[in-house]
Amino acid sequence: MAIHPLAIVDPEAQVHPTASIGPFSYVKGKVVIEANVDLRNHVTVYGRSTIGEGTIVMPHAVVGGDPQDLKFRGEDSEVVIGKRCRIHEFVTINKGTASGGMRTVIGDDCLIMTSAHIAHDCQLAERVVISNNAQLAGHITVGRKAIISGMVGVHHFVTIGELAFVGAMSGIRTDVPPFTIAEGHPAEVRNVNVVGLRRDGFADADIRAIKDAFRELFHDRTADERVEALARVRASAAAGSPVHRLCDWVVQQRETSIKGRLQEAHRTPLPMTPGKAAGEADANAARAAVRA
Repeated sequence: MAIHPLAIVDPEAQVHPTASIGPFSYVKGKVVIEANVDLRNHVTVYGRSTIGEGTIVMPHAVVGGDPQDLKFRGEDSEVVIGKRCRIHEFVTINKGTASGGMRTVIGDDCLIMTSAHIAHDCQLAERVVISNNAQLAGHITVGRKAIISGMVGVHHFVTIGELAFVGAMSGIRTDVPPFTIAEGHPAEVRNVNVVGLRRDGFADADIRAIKDAFRELFHDRTADERVEALARVRASAAAGSPVHRLCDWVVQQRETSIKGRLQEAHRTPLPMTPGKAAGEADANAARAAVRA
């Protein structure tokens, strides 16, 4: 175990013998630091946080800080970071909340670049890339190998699909389908992420099938035409294929999304203060009297 004498490590922390903690780093609470983790200088980690094997955390990153959420009441929530991640300078990763499952999760092999923010209850799958200064609000889900470019802002409860690509400086208010490119402010789905699919080893035939499905499902059509196109594309796709997964995503969007966000139904309203609650009651009584 290589803990620099100028680092402060809580006796409650579990630090693997092969881990390294640099000078002026601060590890507080029930933190778990697994094998070959490298915390560089000036890193702050609060419990309950788990940092997976082989992960590197660069200077001035803060892991496990309190959520920036008015509903947070000090619950003993956590951050879980997977194996072989790279967390760069000035990144902030907040712990979860009671309304979001108590856990913020970063999957294996993720790259979180300088000054990015991962808010409470976010769920990142494996090999996700979050670029410089991207800001993820609470309760966001990001699929495997998705890339979020620099200076992007992502709204609460958004889902970004697997192998999606979000262009720089975009504002993401609604879910981004898997295998697609979204950009703009507000962002719109533009095309299929062909480069990302090729990097992931997709066969040319599968890429062509996704592009054909994209044209059927996302180009301008009437509502009835969209329903017919979805049924046609889904019927022709093999179960479990990328096209079938894309169709499943479209079905979920149409049946369960609120404001274009699949996770929006999980939002917990902020509790009213006594004064505001009384005001609402008075207003409701006045409206009832007018109707009478």
